[in-house]
Order: sequence, then structure tokens, then C-alpha cells
Amino acid sequence: MRKKFLAIHPLIGTKHKPSPIHLQQRSPYYWWWAYLRRNADYLACCERGGVGELAELYADFGDVRSDDFRSWWGAPNNKGDYLFAEEPLELSVQKIDAAAEMNKRWGCNVLFVAVNMDLGRRHLQKKFADLLQTEHKGKRGRKSLQTASSTARYPLHRNFTQHSLKVMLDVYDAVAANDAQPKEQRKPLWAIGESLKLVPNAMPHKWDNAYDTRKKHATMTMTVSRYVKQARAIIANTAKGQFPNSEL
Repeated sequence: MRKKFLAIHPLIGTKHKPSPIHLQQRSPYYWWWAYLRRNADYLACCERGGVGELAELYADFGDVRSDDFRSWWGAPNNKGDYLFAEEPLELSVQKIDAAAEMNKRWGCNVLFVAVNMDLGRRHLQKKFADLLQTEHKGKRGRKSLQTASSTARYPLHRNFTQHSLKVMLDVYDAVAANDAQPKEQRKPLWAIGESLKLVPNAMPHKWDNAYDTRKKHATMTMTVSRYVKQARAIIANTAKGQFPNSEL
């Protein structure tokens, strides 16, 4: 049976024809793996072979120190299906004789209906059609995480665009690399923002005056700081099995 995911899943291709990186990065599940790889506590757990406070999480996510997302998501590790796929709901239409037969696993996407069997079949068919028209929206695509009921081992915490997740991590990595430099070689945050072209209308222009420059530097600094703060929170929360959670 084909696996179902609440969010778009990455395309990894085959062993001899792997998918390009942008098709892997199109999914929030790729970024879960990428952010987890920045969590120092989890990496330390990987170094110890899964021993320590995060042993339970390690038992599920495994060693993420390799750069090879494809082998982590698919064969031989097959973490994608195990961690993020929805449990199949083996139900289409079923008669229930008692409330005790209701299954909690059915979630909120199952409709319970009481039927007066003394009414004629044609009348009931019309009533069913009217009810389905009202209750079954018939919309294609994935539901918002706020309204969807997930049966995955690790459901997504909230909606975040893949673009935002990528930009935040790019900024985080750039700031981390900058912090690792000798103090006299470190760039100010606004310069990091400019190098990433983070805010198009805050990029320097040859006609900028001193006021324009100060204003643009302030905008870049605030933007870089905001992205780094969010990224750090998301990285920290991966150790709790949550993603993407930007709250601490």
C-alpha cells in the first residue's frame, strides 16, 4: 500500500538516478532531518552510539551525521515511512451496532450517522446525498496541520513553508560560521544579511546616503537576528521530537 503523508514528501529517486537536491528539499521532512543535524545534544548522542538522555529519540531517528539524506529517508534505513507516514485507516463504510465498536483511531475524519430504517430507501438515498454534500467538502490537496488529525509517529508541529525553513537554516549556518572566526575577522550581522541578499530592499545601492545605509543595516541586523532566534528554537525542539516548533 502506498504510504500517505500529511505534508508533501521528498523525492529521492533511485540508486542509479537520484533526484536533484531541490526535489528532496521540497518537503518539510527533509528540513526536520537537516535541523536535527544541527542539534548538538543529539549529535553527541549519535557519537555515543545512541546512549544518554536522547536514547529514545535516537532509537527512532538513528544516526544523522551522514550527509546522505536519501539513504536515511529511504533504503537502507527507511526512516521516512517509519517516522512520518500516516497509519492506514482500514475503513470505508461500516455498520456499527454499538457505541463501543467505535475506534478512536478513526479520528475526526469519520462521520457517524443515525438512520431511521422505517423510511424508504429512495428517501434515505436522497438524505445521504444531501448529507455528503454538506459534510464532505471534496477538496483535493493536503489539509492544514491545524485541522488535520495525524496518526504518524512524529507529526509536524505546524505549517512552515520550505522556503522559510531553508532561509532560516542558511542564516543560522552563516552566523555559526561567522562566530567560529577569530573575533577580529567576524562580520556584523547586517553584512551576513547582505551576503545572503536576505532583504532585497535593504541591499546597498550606490546612491545611498548615510541615513539610507544606517536604516538598511538596521533592517538587515533585525532580520538576521530574528531568523537565527527562530532557527535556534526549532533546532532545540528537534530533541523533543517536535518540528518545526519555533517557541521555547
